[in-house]
Amino acid sequence: MPATRALTWLGKGWSLFIGQPGFWLRVSAGVFVILVISLFCTVIPVIGPMVPLLMLTLMLGGMMFAVRRQGEGRPLRFAMLFEGFRLHPGNLSLLAVFYALPLVLMHLLTMLALGGSLMVGLLGWSVGTAVSTVAADIISFLAGLGVLWILFLLVWGVLLLALLFAPVLVMLDNYPPLDAMRYSLKASLRSLGSIVLLAVCFYVIFVVVLIPPMSLAWVYLPVQYLAILVLVLGPLSLLGVLIYIPVMVGSIYAAYGDLLADQNRVTAPTPTVD
Repeated sequence: MPATRALTWLGKGWSLFIGQPGFWLRVSAGVFVILVISLFCTVIPVIGPMVPLLMLTLMLGGMMFAVRRQGEGRPLRFAMLFEGFRLHPGNLSLLAVFYALPLVLMHLLTMLALGGSLMVGLLGWSVGTAVSTVAADIISFLAGLGVLWILFLLVWGVLLLALLFAPVLVMLDNYPPLDAMRYSLKASLRSLGSIVLLAVCFYVIFVVVLIPPMSLAWVYLPVQYLAILVLVLGPLSLLGVLIYIPVMVGSIYAAYGDLLADQNRVTAPTPTVD
């Protein structure tokens, strides 16, 4: 499959939005508000940082449900955003845990870069002071060379590919999380060029959406003029984010349709509730 297929997926994502713009703006606003509220939960020890990822994954399942309904020409309701909570809360929540793994790895690698002895202490290695010191030095040396960060990026990349289509496979095809990740990884690696181009498009569009408010930091104008710019550019940027969300979801669903929907897979015969 040519890499430019990603542009077709992006076009289908846009078509999804303009097909039901009012519905998708309401859904995106709901997602935005819930995620902002969930950010306040990050101060809760241990489980707090997981809350935004958990909400996002569950709502992503609901949005995929709505995308399929729209493609079938069936009526759409705002409550579909929460279908993930109703149909597959357990499996989608498990995917959220996998989404959090890169954050955990990044934290560990940062600690390792600050001192390799941390890992030795965490693992409880009791093989003598000399050996422990050597192990700590080796870990610190690898972190200094960036080897651990390269390994982290590779693991993160593979994990993101495995999670790309996992929510839609869990939500729409009733897959167990690990099977969904396996099929997602295989499909992504088979069309890696298209997936990379799609990711680049997502990134560029998101940056363009955020440029107006970010540019204000470099504008030297009287306070009253800056206030006017904030009032004008702020809502425009927010509208861009609200449009970006369904376009991204629709593009991923279009890629799923091309790469996975027609494969000969074993799926549950009827929807199940976790």
